[in-house]
Amino acid sequence: MEGIKVIMHNAISLDGSILHFEPNLGLFYQISAGFNADMVLVGSNTAKTGIEMFYPKPPKEEASDYSKPLDKSQYCVPWVIPDSKGALKGMLHILRRYEHCRDIIILLSESTPKSYIKYLEERNYDHFFVGHNHVDLNKALELVFQRYGIKTITTDAGVTLNCQLLEQGLIDEISLVISPVIVGNISVNLFSKLHSPTGGMKLEMVKHEVMENDHLWLMYRVKYE
Repeated sequence: MEGIKVIMHNAISLDGSILHFEPNLGLFYQISAGFNADMVLVGSNTAKTGIEMFYPKPPKEEASDYSKPLDKSQYCVPWVIPDSKGALKGMLHILRRYEHCRDIIILLSESTPKSYIKYLEERNYDHFFVGHNHVDLNKALELVFQRYGIKTITTDAGVTLNCQLLEQGLIDEISLVISPVIVGNISVNLFSKLHSPTGGMKLEMVKHEVMENDHLWLMYRVKYE
């Protein structure tokens, strides 16, 4: 999309899986920081999975969780999350407390449950309706560009959101941190839900670098026909 760059950034195994292995998160976020992004686009399923992994029983909300954080570092950025079904209801305060997250912006659709909208309003989360039955990602990117002056976005998402972005021509570059591990028959391929054109999606190499502990960093520019 003109005026904004979207970088898809993922850690995968050698056979393309995003699950069932332990990625080098330090390296992953070190590379991510180098993009100097203004915002992170986070998948609701990815966020929920991460929360449930570290917090089997979510901590209770406190009075401060109902207000926008005011004392975050200037280096942390907002997270924008498409969540038209309200999957993160009751969990957003955990993300809001995270030191690298300035605050949460939620993208909704006209079909979003009213109880979730009330939950967001009571806690002062920025939220926008961009779509009828589901979030219109193209409109969402236009909105954050115009309202927040965003120039560069990185993704922290799983299979579904990343593939939707690619299919709609919204990803400019793909960054992959490849771990030296093979997952095998339980792998969940990063591109398994991508309905690409005949002959596949064309890519142009931007960077390839051997990193610590035999990890490989690849970057490609997506060439849309």
